[in-house]
Amino acid sequence: MEHAHHYGRVRSRGLSVDKFYIKSDIEFGEVMETDYTDDIVKNEPMFFSCSSMFADEEGGPITRDFLSKIDCAHDDLIIDTRVHMLMPGWFPCIPGYHHDDVPRSDPNGQPNYDDPEYRCHHAMALVNGDICPTEFALGTFIMPRVEPGEIVYKIWHPEVEEQLDNGIGYREKALSNQIIYFDDRTFHQGTRAVKAGWRWFGRATWGSGREIKNEIRRQVQVYLEYPMEGW
Repeated sequence: MEHAHHYGRVRSRGLSVDKFYIKSDIEFGEVMETDYTDDIVKNEPMFFSCSSMFADEEGGPITRDFLSKIDCAHDDLIIDTRVHMLMPGWFPCIPGYHHDDVPRSDPNGQPNYDDPEYRCHHAMALVNGDICPTEFALGTFIMPRVEPGEIVYKIWHPEVEEQLDNGIGYREKALSNQIIYFDDRTFHQGTRAVKAGWRWFGRATWGSGREIKNEIRRQVQVYLEYPMEGW
């Protein structure tokens, strides 16, 4: 599936600092099965940078369901999945609006929006996503250039929040078991878990040129905003 997403640089009138015009959107695909128990979710293998063939052979019913609902014909398709046991307030990833797989080829290791070596696309889904839904910021955003040495998404996250609060764009939370297509200019972030439970996340990526590693992961981390809240 191809997407007509656009981005570019614009120069503000009277200013010497470039800004980035970014169109952030998603498309909905098929719906996965909805009857996965906690036992099935917590026993699903986790994959890092795997081919679709490897993930299909080594995965459980959730992984195979996900693969059956997306287009696996891309030669460079990469599969990443994670399973989390979450408690209220925990994050399954570093929070903050960001983009996936923008090449980090700037000299300081930050994402390169000036002349990226590639553009990529993604398909994702959640099982038990109501525990901790991915949140998208959709619409057209104008983002400031980040000075060398600064962290792009540390600066861009509050910019996206401010534009949303001012009526530019809107928030959309991922529904559980729903395939969602997006690209490397779609703003999204992980959210705090709102209840306890097991959550599966899967993402397919094509166009990035990432190396296929076919790694099965057996550990996964969570992120705590207030680590002394107790158990």
